[in-house]
Amino acid sequence: MEEQPLTLEASAQNKDEEQELLRALIKKGVLKLKPTLDRSGIHYAEAEETWNADSIKAGNILESLEKNGVLESEFLDRVLTCPGCGSPDVHSKYTCPRCKSHNVRFTELIEHMKCGYIGSKDNFKQDSFLVCPRCQAKFIDETKDYRAIGNFYQCEKCEYAFDKPDVVHLCQNCGRTSTHQEAKYIKLFAYKITDEAVKDFQRELPIFKNIKKILTDKGFKVQLHTKITGASGLQSPFDVLAEKKEVRLVIDVSVTGSKNDITALLAKKVDVNPTKAITIDLSNSDELTNLGKVFDIAVFKTANDQDLPHDFENFLASLDSKETSKKFSGDANK
Repeated sequence: MEEQPLTLEASAQNKDEEQELLRALIKKGVLKLKPTLDRSGIHYAEAEETWNADSIKAGNILESLEKNGVLESEFLDRVLTCPGCGSPDVHSKYTCPRCKSHNVRFTELIEHMKCGYIGSKDNFKQDSFLVCPRCQAKFIDETKDYRAIGNFYQCEKCEYAFDKPDVVHLCQNCGRTSTHQEAKYIKLFAYKITDEAVKDFQRELPIFKNIKKILTDKGFKVQLHTKITGASGLQSPFDVLAEKKEVRLVIDVSVTGSKNDITALLAKKVDVNPTKAITIDLSNSDELTNLGKVFDIAVFKTANDQDLPHDFENFLASLDSKETSKKFSGDANK
């Protein structure tokens, strides 16, 4: 009973470490991981590089994260691996059931239709022709001169003939030979970070503090991670909602720069009809900027650990100018 708190504490520490590793992947924009194979083993290269981990540790962490529901797995294939070193660089060999030699050959058993001689097809070969070893007749027409009556394997070491060879697997990495009972036939998975895990990560981003401070200083009432009911009656979630008088800004943060992020914001924008829809892009790519021009969505690029660009404050200042102009215009018409 005394060991239980220690076990729970270790489990909590492992979970915290795994969450930190997951955040490192998301911050880097790696949301899907596919395996690669080489002589040394099965690798999830981006995870190994991001986490500074070897293939075994990275694989174990990915399996644990999948069990905890923050990764989704997709079956890709099965691969034969060495039971000793785990390498997938394994070649299958036919072996003699009697002496275990790899030096076995497959051959056909044929019969010369004229004289009745039966033997291995290899024994009939002379240069580029087939010639009967008994009567020396040269075969001209395969359909009339001979017929195939069976197949077999023969060991060139002990000359034992057999119908079915034993199969072994030879590892090209460590040299171990294994049988089908010993070799590992494992599943290969691709892993995807769940949308929920990405959203949880986004809620913790320091960029939100920067956004909130700038907007609050400009006189906006700011809500983080809120929902707005649109014309359709559906509730649309936004990372930031900022309101001041008649101005309503809706803001989403894109960690990876995926075009899906801005198309999703476009659909929500149409439904809630804000003054302006904004995307804060942390990926430093140009794709969202180009799409923003098409969708009439303002895109501002920065990094998670950096302040918002001056363009964002200039944008807010331009909104104030428009509101001021509108006010004077209204007063003039009175």
